[in-house]
Amino acid sequence: MSPVGASGYLSGLSYVAVGRETTFATYNTCTAGLQCTSANVSAIQEFKVLDQIDRYRDNSRGVRLMKKVKGDLEFHFAPQLDACTFILQNAFGGTITSATATGETVGAGASSGMTHTFNLGNMDQSYPSICVNIRKGDTTTGRVFMYNGVRVNDIQFSAEIDSPLKCSVNLGIIDATQQTNDVSAAIGVTSTALLNFTDGRISVETTFASLTSTSFWHVISCQFGWTNNLKQDNDAGRIGSAILTQLPVGMREHTLKCKIRFDTTTAFDAMMANTKLSAQLQFQGPTLTSSAIRQGVRFDYPVVYIKDAGDPQIGGPDEVLTSDVEFAVLRDDTSSTGYAVQGIVTNSKSSFA
Repeated sequence: MSPVGASGYLSGLSYVAVGRETTFATYNTCTAGLQCTSANVSAIQEFKVLDQIDRYRDNSRGVRLMKKVKGDLEFHFAPQLDACTFILQNAFGGTITSATATGETVGAGASSGMTHTFNLGNMDQSYPSICVNIRKGDTTTGRVFMYNGVRVNDIQFSAEIDSPLKCSVNLGIIDATQQTNDVSAAIGVTSTALLNFTDGRISVETTFASLTSTSFWHVISCQFGWTNNLKQDNDAGRIGSAILTQLPVGMREHTLKCKIRFDTTTAFDAMMANTKLSAQLQFQGPTLTSSAIRQGVRFDYPVVYIKDAGDPQIGGPDEVLTSDVEFAVLRDDTSSTGYAVQGIVTNSKSSFA
């Protein structure tokens, strides 16, 4: 055995692969590669030193606590990558309906452009959780870690000038094991297009029906997403187990904000008048192979209110005035099928059943 710390592993030779679990916390095949910009996933076996009165200044007793597994992934969202859509599916936690994309006049069968509508739910559908396989290091000396019972606690998208659409997720995880199950050969090589800022739009109107691709705000940057507020404390465990046995969902909290140049009081007026609005964010990529449809992703918000119009501050004489506008996101309660946010992914995958 070589001395501890004697070698060095290059992080760029690592991989991250994602799979879907049909039974919660039961590891399944992970072959969907995810091209991350960072992957910080780790397990901690906590230990508590017990205070005691025993004639000495140093404590001599301790107890092992719960094993805690958490992590964060950052990546550029690519609609054609299964790993991206698996993560998005779990973050929404509901059903997915698939159909041939409206306007598809070229592709047929496997070449058809397809739209997949992601609905919010309680992570109790056919795939209640995902699993992750990460090799940390190269194929010869790297170490493989397998994570089961993985759920998306928080998902945030960010878009800004000179950058493709980025996604970051915080994960709640049941367990982690160090194995030799290297799946790099099964991942294969996937060439996917990213969703660049030049093909994005953020539209805000007074009604959902009036949202169109030709009417939009001139936005410098935006951030949107939601938190599932997974319960990851002792209430999710049990006596007799050193790991959590559940990851119950909590109340969802939504984020939707953008930075714009200050040249009108439209946002300020809507805030002061408590005007009900609707918003739509869309990012597109190139046309799918043998299809008339462009790949992409869209997020629909039927009910939003401006809670902070970002009244600009004048910090100096040589700057462009900007506003950081923040929205409150509500569920549309005008029908039993109303929602707070809905995602529509367009790619060439036939379904997510």
